[in-house]
Amino acid sequence: MSWEGLYVALSRVKYREHIRLAIRKDDPERYSLEYMVRLRKNKYTDSFFQGYKPIHADGMENQSQLMVWHRSKAWEAAGFDKLAQEKKKPKHKKRRTMQDIQNTNKKRRKL
Repeated sequence: MSWEGLYVALSRVKYREHIRLAIRKDDPERYSLEYMVRLRKNKYTDSFFQGYKPIHADGMENQSQLMVWHRSKAWEAAGFDKLAQEKKKPKHKKRRTMQDIQNTNKKRRKL
């Protein structure tokens, strides 16, 4: 079971009493459910959740806060903003002169 799989399963349950986990009794590690403590998020899942930011609608930090997801924050957390900036940079191509073309043609003729 992955962290993401567990998250999806638990997020679909409306009432806490409806949660059921099927566990094999002959597997001591899974029987104790200690393996859930070691589950870690995929780096892209973690970046996705870093896109959520509180709205502070009620002005009280200690109360439950409304959250909104910002694509730009998630992109920054994943490092995609740097990748997009690198792709936008113009790549300077070397201009070919007539001499370069003639040299290339001479090399081809020799082969």
